[in-house]
Amino acid sequence: MNKSQLVKKILLRDLSTQLSSIVLLTWLILSLLPQFSDDWREIEINLPKTRLPPNFVLTEPLGWFGYDSVGASVFLQILNGAHTSILVGLTTVALCLLVGIPLAAFAALNRGWIDLVISRAMDILLSFPPLVLPITLTFFMGGGLFNTVLALSLGGWIGSAKVIRGEFRSLNRREFVEAARAMGAGQWRIIVRHLLPHAAAPILIQSTFALAGVILAEAGLSFLGLGLGEGYVSWGTLLSEARSYLLESPHLAIFPSLALLSVVLSLNFLAESLRLALDPKAKSL
Repeated sequence: MNKSQLVKKILLRDLSTQLSSIVLLTWLILSLLPQFSDDWREIEINLPKTRLPPNFVLTEPLGWFGYDSVGASVFLQILNGAHTSILVGLTTVALCLLVGIPLAAFAALNRGWIDLVISRAMDILLSFPPLVLPITLTFFMGGGLFNTVLALSLGGWIGSAKVIRGEFRSLNRREFVEAARAMGAGQWRIIVRHLLPHAAAPILIQSTFALAGVILAEAGLSFLGLGLGEGYVSWGTLLSEARSYLLESPHLAIFPSLALLSVVLSLNFLAESLRLALDPKAKSL
């Protein structure tokens, strides 16, 4: 099956996958708008519009989602928050893979005490509830983009590493790996040329699930006041600020919640579709 046929198999699997792909593509495009136009990036305070309800006038997109407690457009804030979520999510997942792949490969190909130490370290970190470690780290290190990504990565690389370790251990017993080793291939050549290409599918599936988890975790940290801080708009911060106006201005919480829900659900639907399409052992229910 070539790449184009594989893409069609994934995207045309069912309606939920198609809708999820459209939603994610839409958010990706919207998240780029503030980077190319100051009109979409600058969020101005306009006190006369304080907490005005949504106004769905086609020619006035700034009022589609209403205005917040200082008269700033909720629509603009959600667009900027989309850029923040995607930036943090992709950066964190990339860093997790950068750490997880070498450690998982080292553990899988070197049995004995090395594998035991790395595996037990992963088990210990996995014993913490998902947000405990990031909350603790950001509490002591402070907010900001770098600290948030670092805090999410220090706990997030475990899931990817366990999947990669299991795949590498299974592939390490295959004939093509034994043949490459018999021909004198080094350990890293075996990893790069033979193991990684065959483990690409589970890594992609795990990374898609992880991306949804990271976006949700970043929103959770920002909701608690431990996330990116000033200079960044986060959906979690918007939800935190909306708590004081849930009864008078519910739109302040509804639209950021729907944005976060749509991205996380779409990523999970897409990851499940990838799993069913790429994993030969997977079966549709």
